[in-house]
Amino acid sequence: MKPIRWLAIPLICVAVLAGCETARVTPGLTLPPVSADAAEKAENSGEYLLAAREYSRLAEAAIAPQQQDFQLRAVAALIKAGQLREARSQVELINVTPLDASFMARKRVLQARILIAEGAFEKGIRQLDEAGNLRNLSPALLSDINSVRAQAELALGNPIGAVQNLINREQYIVNKEAVTENQLQLWKILVSMPRARLATELNIARDRVLSGWVELALIAVENTGQSLRLSAAVEQWKKAHPAHPAGEAVFTSLMSPIPGISGRIERIALLLPLTSSYSAAAQAVREGFLGMDAANADPDKPKITVYDTGPDSTKAPEFYDQAVKDGAQLILGPLGREAVEAVMRQASIKVPTLMLNHTDEDPGAISKYLFEFGLPPEQEARQVAERAYLDGHRMAAVLYPKSPWGERMMAAWQDHWLRLGGVVVASQSYNEADVDYSEPIKNLLNITQSETRKSRIEAIVGQKLQFDARARADIGYIFLATDAKHGRLLKPQLNFYHAAQVPVYSTSHIFTGIGDAVQDVDLDGIVFGDMPWMLVGDGKILELRQKLQRNWPYVHTDLDRLYALGVDGYAILPHLSRISVDPSARFSGVTSGLSLDRSGRLQRQLLWARFTRGLPKLVDTFLKHKGQFEIQSNDETNER
Repeated sequence: MKPIRWLAIPLICVAVLAGCETARVTPGLTLPPVSADAAEKAENSGEYLLAAREYSRLAEAAIAPQQQDFQLRAVAALIKAGQLREARSQVELINVTPLDASFMARKRVLQARILIAEGAFEKGIRQLDEAGNLRNLSPALLSDINSVRAQAELALGNPIGAVQNLINREQYIVNKEAVTENQLQLWKILVSMPRARLATELNIARDRVLSGWVELALIAVENTGQSLRLSAAVEQWKKAHPAHPAGEAVFTSLMSPIPGISGRIERIALLLPLTSSYSAAAQAVREGFLGMDAANADPDKPKITVYDTGPDSTKAPEFYDQAVKDGAQLILGPLGREAVEAVMRQASIKVPTLMLNHTDEDPGAISKYLFEFGLPPEQEARQVAERAYLDGHRMAAVLYPKSPWGERMMAAWQDHWLRLGGVVVASQSYNEADVDYSEPIKNLLNITQSETRKSRIEAIVGQKLQFDARARADIGYIFLATDAKHGRLLKPQLNFYHAAQVPVYSTSHIFTGIGDAVQDVDLDGIVFGDMPWMLVGDGKILELRQKLQRNWPYVHTDLDRLYALGVDGYAILPHLSRISVDPSARFSGVTSGLSLDRSGRLQRQLLWARFTRGLPKLVDTFLKHKGQFEIQSNDETNER
C-alpha cells in the first residue's frame, strides 16, 4: 500500500469541506440604527418587547438623565409585554438617586405596576403613596399615579376607592378628550355596582363630587328601561348639582345605553358544542364555568343559560341570535374555530361576546364588543421565542413534526423569532410515526454532513480515519415542538448526539399535566411554558381545585386546561373593562396572567418550568411562593 501523504490530508479536507452543502441558515433581521422613533412606533403598535429592546439600545448610547429616561421606558414596555421578571430585575438596577424627583416617582410607579400585576396590591399601593409624596411632580405623573392606584383598588374589589382616585386624577388632566375618557371610565365602574352597594355608598359619602356621581349612578340603575322616569330624574339631579363636573358624554351614555363590557349583567349565555366531536372539550369548559358560578355566593350574580350548538358549526350563528333574543346581555362562546368564524361572518354582534377561540380575523375591526379568548398553540410558540430571547439566546434551531400542527408551530415561532432579531441556523421536521429520530436529529445538528464529509475524505485518501462526530456549535437553543410522548424519545436522542448541553425550549404540550418522575425523567432539562392551573400544587389554586373539582374525573389531564379556560372565562368577565383601559393591566387568572390587546384578544403570559429529575420545577421564582409550584408525582413524593 502506498504511504499516506499526511500533510496533504488537511488540504484535501479543506477542499472537501468547502464543497459541502451546509444546513440552511435563515438570517435574522439586521437591527436597524437605534432610533427613539422606532421604539415609540413599536410601542404604539403593541410590539412591546421590540420597544423594550430599542429603548435599551438607546439607553446604552445615552448619558444621564436621558439614559435613565430610556431605561424607565424600556421597563414600562416590558411590563406591557407581561415580562415581569425582566421588568423587576431591570428597574432595580436603574440609578435615579442623583436625578430630580420625577425619575424616582416614575421608578416607584413602575415597581407598583409590577407588584399589582403579580397580585401584591397593597404593596403596590404603598409604592404609589411613596411616589405621590415626592415634591414638584408634573401633572402627568400625578395623573398616572392616580390612574394606577384606581386599577389596584378595582383589583382589590374596592370600586368606590377606584372612583375616588379617578376623581382625584381629573384635576391633573388638561386635555378635554382625556377628561371625558376618565369620566366614562369611572362611570362604567359605578353602573357596574349593585343597587344596594350604591345606596350604602351614597349614605356614607362625604365628598360632594363623589356623592353626586354615586347618586347619578343610582338613578341610572333604578330607572333602567324607563326612559321618561330616567329623564325626569336626571333633570332633577342636574338642578341639585349645578356645579358637578359630569360631562355630556356621561349623560349621553346614561340616556342612550349601548351594549358594553360594563354595567349590570343579569343574563349570560354559554354557547358550546356539547353534542359533537368536541363534546369532551366543551363539557370541560362548561364544568369549569358552571363550577365558578356555583362557588359565587353573590345573590345578584347573573343567570347562566347553556346552549348546545351541536355538531354543525355553521349553525352557531343561529344559536347566537337566539341567545340575544332570549335576553342574554353577555355571551361566552362559541367554542371552536369554525363556529367562531361563522358567528363573526354571519351574526350581528349586539352584546359583548367573548369567543372561545382565536382566529385570523381582527375581532375589534368587526365589533368593539367582540373579544377572543382561547389556548392557541401558536401563541405559546411565540412565547417560546420571547422567553429564549430574554434569556439571552440569539441563534436557534427548530425541530418540529411533519404535520399541519407542526408547520403552524414552526411558522409562528420562526416569524416571531426573526422579528425579534434572532437567527434560525437550522430547521428540521420529523415523522411522528417513527420511533428512531436519529436521522432528523443528525441533520439538525449537522452530524449527517460531518459523516458524509468523513466518507468522502476516506475515499480520497484510501484509508479509514479516526472520527468523533460533533454537533454544530452555533446553536444557542432548540425549539422542540412536540408532545410528551414524542418528547420522551426526542430528548434522549438529542443528548446522545452531543446536544445534551444545548438548551431546549418547548410549549405546554410537552407536559401531560401530572407529575410522573419515572416516565418524564427523559424530558430533563427541557424548559416549557404552561398555565398556573397545571403548575401550581398548593396555595389558592389548590384551594380552588378542591372546591371545584371534588368529583371531576379528568383532573391533571389535557382536559384540565380546558376546564381552566372555563374557570377564567367566568372570572375574567367583571374585569374586562378594567384591563381594556391600560395595556399594563393584568388579570391574574388560572390560565395565566391575562391582558387585552388592541384587537380585543386576551393574551396569556405563561409561567415557565424546567423538568428536573422528571418533575417540573418553576423557573419564574420571582413569585416567591415557596413550595407553591410543586407537582404531585404518582408515588406521592414531592421534590423541594
